[in-house]
Amino acid sequence: MNKTSQNKKLFIRTFGCQMNEHDSERIAGLLIAEGYEICQNPEAADVVILNTCSIREKAEQKAYSELGRLQELKQEKPELIIGVAGCTAQREGEAILKRIPSVDFIFGSPNIDKTAELLKHAIQQKQPAVLVDYPTRPPITLPAVRKDKLRAWVSVMEGCDYRCSFCVVPTTRGPERSRPSREIISEIVQLADAGYKEVTLLGQTVNSYGKRSDEGVDLADLLRMINDIPGIERIRFTTSHPNDLNMKLMTAMADIPKVCEHLHLPLQSGSDRILKIMRRGYSFKEYRSKIDMLRQLIPDLGVTSDIIAGFPGESEKDFAQTLLAVSEMGFDGIYAFQYSPRPNTDAASLSDHLPEKVKEARLKQVIDLQHAVTNQRNQNLLGTIQEILVEGKNEKYPDKLTGRLRINRVVHFSGPDNLIGGLSWVKLIQARLGSFDGELLHA
Repeated sequence: MNKTSQNKKLFIRTFGCQMNEHDSERIAGLLIAEGYEICQNPEAADVVILNTCSIREKAEQKAYSELGRLQELKQEKPELIIGVAGCTAQREGEAILKRIPSVDFIFGSPNIDKTAELLKHAIQQKQPAVLVDYPTRPPITLPAVRKDKLRAWVSVMEGCDYRCSFCVVPTTRGPERSRPSREIISEIVQLADAGYKEVTLLGQTVNSYGKRSDEGVDLADLLRMINDIPGIERIRFTTSHPNDLNMKLMTAMADIPKVCEHLHLPLQSGSDRILKIMRRGYSFKEYRSKIDMLRQLIPDLGVTSDIIAGFPGESEKDFAQTLLAVSEMGFDGIYAFQYSPRPNTDAASLSDHLPEKVKEARLKQVIDLQHAVTNQRNQNLLGTIQEILVEGKNEKYPDKLTGRLRINRVVHFSGPDNLIGGLSWVKLIQARLGSFDGELLHA
């Protein structure tokens, strides 16, 4: 190529979860350090990277559809370099080249630190570069180009040691590996110095942080360390596993001032029989008892969860137990999905998969029920006075500001621009399914 990296354009498209979003920030950070500039569409780019998700079949299909379009673009623009990152890259590896021969380099999430090296190899050698190994070392601290100026994601651990029968994460992310606490604290101190007010600690099972480490620091300890960093006002973490929600962590959540009153804790099913087939390692009663205990410690706790509808072998009775669980738990919201078989998972080989129409119907029932639960919980909050972190202008209504409650709900309200970036108090006056309208309280 006749351009230098100092004037090459980079486009990154991200599929999937917050982990992938933050991985894309780190990919961008690495390549900007090499002289690349971010652009907003693939047509203007010299390098396009798709950061893919493999957790469900639909996410993979979207990525392959996009790769097909990029392959057509490359016919018009032969010098275009196409990279595939993330979970699909890790799982499929060189098989991607058989479907999309125009791909130039492939790397999984565990090897993001090799992004620039692989890109250079693809350009200089003019042949595909593929790296999908599982490193045994802890995740490396990498530069990140963050989209948000107030709220930052911080990866604290990578991988998963659980073997849930439906999940590809152990295959795509590898075994659990925790970052040293000193590196995490150093990164967050730098974020605080740059004006960030909130950090969200990320991990596939973030509350198992430190389990494999010799450091002797677990998530509760880490939260206390972060709480002492001046400038950071709020701390969140996601996603947790019910098995690792212990009393030490619950007490820390209740006692540490900067830890927000919100927990995302996937349930997946309300049926003990299905939970056992899923290999989740807990019963619904055990799950509920932990949430009940946490709500005793934190009465205004917001809880969100994940539900899979139509798991193989799920009977009408099993599904009724899930509906009952959703009703009883009073979640603030859920991420609900119909079961999607994933390659190399035990659940995919089960013989009693349900028809798509049944899965679709059950998913709709779960979502409709949760909407009713969410609406009721929102109504119960009307008239309360809540602290918000003011994030910026409302995209739909520029005359209003948008903020976020400690329980992770969005509020729109009228107020002066100088509130952006700080903490304010609002009275909740109107509830919608996904947000509130608030009235600013002047000091």
